Amino acid sequence: MRVLVTGPRGFVGARIMDELGPEAIPCPSLQSVDEEGVRRIVDAARPDLIIHTAAISDIPTCESNPEASYRANVELPVWLARTGVKCVMFSTDQVYSGCIGEGPYTEEETAPTNLYSCHKLEMEQRTLDINPDTVLLRATWMYDMPKYGVPNRGNFLVNMLRQPEISFSSTQHRAVTYVREVSGLIRQAALLPGGAYNYGSENALTMFETAQWLKDALSLPVNITDAGNRHHLWMECTRIKSHGIHFCNTIDGLKKCITDYNL
Repeated sequence: MRVLVTGPRGFVGARIMDELGPEAIPCPSLQSVDEEGVRRIVDAARPDLIIHTAAISDIPTCESNPEASYRANVELPVWLARTGVKCVMFSTDQVYSGCIGEGPYTEEETAPTNLYSCHKLEMEQRTLDINPDTVLLRATWMYDMPKYGVPNRGNFLVNMLRQPEISFSSTQHRAVTYVREVSGLIRQAALLPGGAYNYGSENALTMFETAQWLKDALSLPVNITDAGNRHHLWMECTRIKSHGIHFCNTIDGLKKCITDYNL
């Protein structure tokens, strides 16, 4: 199978490239490409599948530049869907940022509150309308140790290891997911029927409790303060588990990462 991967040097895309090996085709940068240019890239690559990881995912950046956010997070995936090639698109747990209930949230309970999540939900709806086979993976906050030669922006694990003081909410339930699991399960995800799926770890702990567990597990010198009330972002993953895709829960995922890197 030939798989075109967008964002092939990004945090998620680089690890998917490693996972897929010779099946993976790195997509050129789409930053300044129009719809016709996207079609030319896809026609030249002749992929059986497109895995779209490229995005502007920083919430403040999206708010400060809504046009760039809309182009990256809505228009580009729409153009990819119009090529007629089956797509696996990464979305976000932020689509649950305004849900009324306590959670965990199923795929039907969306209520985005920031521009990034609004654009991601519009992307989901429009790409599914274009091609009902589109697979939409709603990812949690992902973590990993730095990968040589690849940008590794701040994530839960790296921030805990490097920062002397850090804040997490003692009321917010949210999972964090080991990105090596995300990439390791991508072949199975590509076989899913079209639709939206919560794609990541589950977690019964608050973010403060999760951070405290990691601090204790690694005897970290970090001082954890309470960030106050934050909205829940935790996901209920029955749908994806019914297709045989199982992630470790957040704590077991952290244990696996600790073992993998001999932390």
